[in-house]
Amino acid sequence: YMGLCPFHNEKTPSFHVSREKQLYHCFGCGASGNLIRYVMNTENLDFVDAVKLLADNAGIVIPDDGEISTESHNKKKKILEMNKMSARFYHNCLKSKDGTTAREYFSNRKIQWKTVITYGLGYAPANKTSLLNFLKDNDYTENELLEAGLAVNRDGKIIDKFRNRVMFPIINVRGEIIGFGGRIMGNEKEINGYKIPKYLNSSETAAFDKGKNLFSLNLAKNSAEQSLILCEGYMDVIATYQAGVKNIVATLGTAITINQAKLMRRYANEIIICYDSDEAGIKAALRAIDVINEAGGKSRVIRLKGAKDPDEYINKYGIEKFREAVKKSLPSTEYRLSLIKSKYDTTTPDGKIKFLDEAVGVFLSIKDSIEVEAYINKVSDETGISKNAIYAKCREKGSGRKTYAKPKQSRVTAERPDGTKQVVPPSIIEAEKRLLSLIVGSKKYYAICKENISPNEFMSDIHKRLAEKIYTAYESGTAPEEAMILNNFSASDKEMNEASSVFYNMEVYNGDTAVIYDLIYTIKEKKIQMQIDNETNISAIGELIKQKQDLINKKKQWEET
Repeated sequence: YMGLCPFHNEKTPSFHVSREKQLYHCFGCGASGNLIRYVMNTENLDFVDAVKLLADNAGIVIPDDGEISTESHNKKKKILEMNKMSARFYHNCLKSKDGTTAREYFSNRKIQWKTVITYGLGYAPANKTSLLNFLKDNDYTENELLEAGLAVNRDGKIIDKFRNRVMFPIINVRGEIIGFGGRIMGNEKEINGYKIPKYLNSSETAAFDKGKNLFSLNLAKNSAEQSLILCEGYMDVIATYQAGVKNIVATLGTAITINQAKLMRRYANEIIICYDSDEAGIKAALRAIDVINEAGGKSRVIRLKGAKDPDEYINKYGIEKFREAVKKSLPSTEYRLSLIKSKYDTTTPDGKIKFLDEAVGVFLSIKDSIEVEAYINKVSDETGISKNAIYAKCREKGSGRKTYAKPKQSRVTAERPDGTKQVVPPSIIEAEKRLLSLIVGSKKYYAICKENISPNEFMSDIHKRLAEKIYTAYESGTAPEEAMILNNFSASDKEMNEASSVFYNMEVYNGDTAVIYDLIYTIKEKKIQMQIDNETNISAIGELIKQKQDLINKKKQWEET
């Protein structure tokens, strides 16, 4: 099939889909992949969620963490159905006469009706059994409502969990309503002896784990930004999103968890923390930094002056000022150091000693030695304390737990025997690509390759991994499937496109035995010649020349067969 590419603007179709190979490739922008990659890119999902979405559409059960049976999966599915019906019920109540006060609440908070619809906001009536009766009329039982966290048992009587609250559906990245958050509209703290929390979230269910989900990530994942802004409250997120900043999420009434940090890392290169500016907010931000660091992520911190939270800040100063605050957000290390510095007078010797004693604790928590060096230089310049003294303090407090050696050279696609970088000529890359595209569809060609070239002899790291997968498939007695092989290359679009282009290149579909031998010779000969050109040891050069002559002799044998 051929059509216009969904990944770039074009007027002449260059997007191809192969039913036989179960792959797509755009000859305009180079986008390539299989069905899972297509869903990942068009729906902005990670690999696991893309697989689950496809499975749901196909009626296939893929258990989540903790699910060990079809029964538990079906229970979760029923809860999701009930949540969806409940969300519609709450939204209809908001539009009804009973929802007048709730609509006024949103209006007073300057939430537009368009935003209400975007988030599916609603209203839970004050009546204790409104939702209960609605769901029972739709053939759900009281026990099922209790399991879904939509009802509670009060003194032996089953009643609605959410009453007289504005409602916020919590939606996961696959568009499923997994739970709810409800907020009171007044300031009451107690009714008939029961404490009334300002916010009330769904309890943990088979469908809802508050430590593994985030509010509004289903919308934020579609943002073009490479970062996520992390807030504390639903209204902060909604007000900011309405103002035009789309890459914003919130935790679900609890401190950030390691699972939430890992979830954000799937969709962002950097997490920008935007918590309340009070003491509790600062403590929460410091905890968030530690959790994000533990998850291997990078973070920054926004400091909002003149307002306690994003909602208030935007209403007070406007969205452009908020965008400016985002741009000026401090790297987490700088933020932590600034908080420590604000406690001491670093113009005095005693203040410098106390500041440095705490600052070293920050340095020891950083994994990146380059970042450590940069901030040690900065602290040295600002305080006048020598870098040697700071390093000495780090060693003293670290007690040998951490060293600050230069980072190892980053891994490259191809390396010389001594580990240094080498550029792989396009001629080798093209020969490897063509050889792989031919053997994946022919066991006969694979048999020739098996006898004459190993996967480790391919110079491109991507091609080496592809060769390993193809060889393994044939050795197990099954024909390699291109679309399945590509599931091993889901780390990045660049990696996927490079791997997929091996299987979807119109110019390399034809070949014969002579072509296979010629390609093998090209890869081996050019690799040996590169080694000769880069070798300085006379003895080693002699050995390489002998290898090249042996290869030439072997080529003659191939030509005769």
